[in-house]
Amino acid sequence: MKFKTDKSIDDWVKNHRAQGCISNATAGEQFIYEFIPTSIMEVQTVKCMCCGDKFTYYDD
Repeated sequence: MKFKTDKSIDDWVKNHRAQGCISNATAGEQFIYEFIPTSIMEVQTVKCMCCGDKFTYYDD
């Protein structure tokens, strides 16, 4: 199974960094991505490990 982030997830990450929440990590470990496939939709969540903000997208 292949998981691909929706454009809204990518946009949220870009805007979150633009607002000033930037990690000093060198390997990009600022965000946690979670994909939950169900029989009727896929739930995609991204969470910032620096400040705890998160965004969830429901793909139906």
